[in-house]
Amino acid sequence: MLQPGAGPIETNATSAHRAPRLAALLDAAAQEFNARGIAGASLSRIARQLGLTRAALYYYVKDREDLAAQCYQRTCDVMRDDLAAARAGSGTGLDRVLNFLRLSLDPARTPPAVLSEMDYLEGKKHAAIAAAHGHNIQALRALIREGIADRSIRPCDDEIIAQTLIGTITWIPISVDWVDATDATYRGRTVDALTDTIANGQCRNPATPYRPPVSIDAFFHVAPKAFDREGNAAAKVEQLLMTASQLFNRRGIDGVSLDDITAELGATKGALYHYLDNKADLVVRCYRRSFDLTERFADAAEKACEGGVERAMTGLYLNVQAHASGLSPLTLTVGASALPTAVKREITRRARALQRRFESFGKQGLAEGTYRDIDIGVVAQLGAGAFEWLPKWFSPNDPRASGELASEIVTLFIRGLRTEQA
Repeated sequence: MLQPGAGPIETNATSAHRAPRLAALLDAAAQEFNARGIAGASLSRIARQLGLTRAALYYYVKDREDLAAQCYQRTCDVMRDDLAAARAGSGTGLDRVLNFLRLSLDPARTPPAVLSEMDYLEGKKHAAIAAAHGHNIQALRALIREGIADRSIRPCDDEIIAQTLIGTITWIPISVDWVDATDATYRGRTVDALTDTIANGQCRNPATPYRPPVSIDAFFHVAPKAFDREGNAAAKVEQLLMTASQLFNRRGIDGVSLDDITAELGATKGALYHYLDNKADLVVRCYRRSFDLTERFADAAEKACEGGVERAMTGLYLNVQAHASGLSPLTLTVGASALPTAVKREITRRARALQRRFESFGKQGLAEGTYRDIDIGVVAQLGAGAFEWLPKWFSPNDPRASGELASEIVTLFIRGLRTEQA
């Protein structure tokens, strides 16, 4: 863990007293950062939760960036230790992967800080977190390859699977803000549902290959005619929102300025203000565009497919392809609690309506007998982790963007990782 902020010279006794207090501070800060983002977090609120004054926080950390860096380092350290414990366990490669998931999602733990705003950190702090996270990804990929080698895991793209698992375990603790009618059992149910899905898949007939009936191309803005003034204005707004969402998804909302967006667009800041009021207005409009797209994906899945499984998997496929193709809906990672109350209420309502819609696809699949006996209320949320995390690691320039990425992820949810003979 990074060293705490400068303070009085410590004896071994004072250092021992300080360690649990620092751990409690990092727990509280992680929840605040997850809810409001690093820049939107209230250091005073964190201090009050611990019975401290804001000034007292600086006994433990140097500043906001140091607190964020320590939280992020702790996230990496915990995942490193979980991977090491899983590797040291007995059983097959698949057993060790599942044990890693159980450790990561232990309901008794305080959820760690989500590594969604690493670009907020600068210089050596950023490099240290990026290196630690990269090491963890490589360790998880190695566990998956070991499972492939001992034939407990079917052949698969270990990078896509590893990143999908990271995305899912990252999403689950923050998904409670978007899930309708959660209760005290929710986190425990997610552990069971995720490990079952990753091992065995969700479908009764996983041998049937999935073929998407809808192309993501249908959701891109149609180029307007040359003299269509309203159409050209709408196209410019769509390009602005798509570009801003791409940058926000990769670097975090607070890691992107309007200057960054204008530079990416090759425009002036004055041109941006012709279409929006300020950055807050831009973020809200990006969120609304995201929900508009996701609702269209659900509409298309319902129209193109008849069965519940096909509808659910087509929705998942389109959400993955949206990020792989560069369409880039704004992701629901961290910081939504810092939005204006009315906007937070609106996107929460829309998120929960989408959850219920995908649950309805699952219930249809259960009634048809195409789904296994799974916890639909939880399973409907798992797929979001697969695509919400994609912008953090996957580039639309990757050759797997044309369909291999989405097919690999959908296949994971359909049939799991276990080999047929295992």
